[in-house]
Amino acid sequence: MKDKTPHPKKSLGQNFLQDPNIIRKIVKAIQPRSDETIVEIGPGRGAITSYLAGKCRDLILIEFDQDLADALKEEYEADRHVRIIRDDILKTDWKDFLPADKVVGNLPYNISSQILFTLYSHAPEVGEAVFMVQKEFARRLVAEPSTKDYGIMTILTRLYGKAEILFHIPPTVFFPRPKVDSTLVKIRLDPDKNRDIDDKAFFHQLVRTAFNQRRKTLRNSLKKITEDQPMLSVDLSLRAEALTFEDFKRLYHILK
Repeated sequence: MKDKTPHPKKSLGQNFLQDPNIIRKIVKAIQPRSDETIVEIGPGRGAITSYLAGKCRDLILIEFDQDLADALKEEYEADRHVRIIRDDILKTDWKDFLPADKVVGNLPYNISSQILFTLYSHAPEVGEAVFMVQKEFARRLVAEPSTKDYGIMTILTRLYGKAEILFHIPPTVFFPRPKVDSTLVKIRLDPDKNRDIDDKAFFHQLVRTAFNQRRKTLRNSLKKITEDQPMLSVDLSLRAEALTFEDFKRLYHILK
């Protein structure tokens, strides 16, 4: 993007990627193809965008910052394969730009969970996601049972697909430098996975209720849901963090 691009706004928590080697490494992980539609969340100054434009069939950019959106429109006004939507990703209707083969982006740390929950609600319309997230958040996506990172996000990610940590990204490659390390993750979404869980809303409720009081045993945290039903295949004396994804599936089917 041209040199007149706006400076990062502290109020929006903006940190712009500026290391060309890391940028190329991220693009290589995205693997844009000429037959794909790619959605980029928060393109910012267009560091990744410049490599994606022309490499995929259609590129849709979702940018909240008006100044950045205007600069992107000026940059790509002649490219009919690039579309810019100036909106808050948490408020915009995803139906306006889906289906898509890939959704990518550098996610703001404070809304990463909300973006992923929205992504999962549209899982049948997205092939995969490649996101830069806070390192601690990435660990939650791939955590194992009985660890502090294991929780709601871990279980729901496995409900809709599979997450993989690709590589870590230091603060030094951003301007300004954030106070946290970042990680690039790939989430492959599979609409046929766990098709037997047909009431996703109830499964969400079950998992959230179990983990919202994670220091309590399941017998206590799930009391309002289980209503003291016998759970022969699930040990309710355990805490939520001790249950595998398959345990939660068994619990779901018993209660349904």
